[in-house]
Amino acid sequence: MIARTDSFSASVLAVGAAALSFFLITLNASMVTTALPVIGRELGGGSALAWVLTGYSLALAACLLPAGVLSDRIGARRAFITGMLVFAGTSVVCAIAGTLTMLLAARAVQGAAAAAVLPAGLALLTAAVPDPERRSSAIGRWSAAGAVALVVGSPAGGALTTAFGWRATFWANAVVGLVTLLAAFAAPNHHSRPQPEHSGPPVDRRAAGISAVTGFAVNFSSYGAIFVLTLFLQDHLGHSPWTTGLVFVPMTLLIIPANLLAGPLTNRYGVIRVLVAGQMLMLIGLAGLCTTPEAVSALIAWLLPIGIGAGLAAPAMTTMMLTGVPGPRAGFGAGVLNAARQVGSGAAAGLFGALLSSGALSGVRTSLVIACAAVLVSALLATIG
Repeated sequence: MIARTDSFSASVLAVGAAALSFFLITLNASMVTTALPVIGRELGGGSALAWVLTGYSLALAACLLPAGVLSDRIGARRAFITGMLVFAGTSVVCAIAGTLTMLLAARAVQGAAAAAVLPAGLALLTAAVPDPERRSSAIGRWSAAGAVALVVGSPAGGALTTAFGWRATFWANAVVGLVTLLAAFAAPNHHSRPQPEHSGPPVDRRAAGISAVTGFAVNFSSYGAIFVLTLFLQDHLGHSPWTTGLVFVPMTLLIIPANLLAGPLTNRYGVIRVLVAGQMLMLIGLAGLCTTPEAVSALIAWLLPIGIGAGLAAPAMTTMMLTGVPGPRAGFGAGVLNAARQVGSGAAAGLFGALLSSGALSGVRTSLVIACAAVLVSALLATIG
């Protein structure tokens, strides 16, 4: 009985550390975005100010794959703690930065640290919860932690910046990072021992491939839709940033219960059905947005199935990847999936940004049609793959 209790406590600590880290990485991006105008007024920088976000995102995307491999080689717990120490440390450096150059350098290192933490955290979760059904539910809670951060990030960043200045957002990151570190240090080391590079069973290439393609398509379409609608609402319909942000709140709120439902649904109906169902809901929402991009109330309504669908698909694709990749290579699998998702988000911003410049309404509709096509192809691949 004592052994079972200790094992349960160890699992809770490992899953808690992984979920907190995902919460922190997501919270960091949204809070800093809110504080960006105030940072510009104090540190200057003009167009270079955008690199406070871009430098972090590029470093995160570029380092995900090597960080996943490193996690498997040195052990997930060691990689996680090292990455989190650097992340918390660079948060302090950002908070005390006296120049934009210092802030940009710290943000780039922080992005690399986040890349180390993300796959290592999922590898910790995988080792701590070996039972497939319990793991699906744990992954749902892990995804929900990121969704909660997405909901509270902008309001929290705005409140902290208004009350204490932009530096408070980075101090908040450091505090949450410290709590995450405490949970990781308390988790037992045997959950994440280093493994030989090619030990264990081979990778299920079909599962890994479908998961990676789905990750790309879901981020490409969901983040792409948010990107084009944000620009369209502000630049062409004249809505304020505050009003524009409120448009996406109902959709974002629905991601949380969808994340939590994904695990039980996956256990009952199978990962492929949940994956395809989520993408079909996204397809319905995206198709609806194509018809009514100028009516704000209709936009809010059509964004709801996108939020539910993405909320179901994200835990399902993560479960599929971690099931298809053997435990000793869980870091690599998590790195592949999250790299695919980052590439999807970046590709959407680049492509849809170019389309919007050619014509506002037509560019929005063309972008949304392309997003529909990406989700449809991904769902078909999952069905017949």
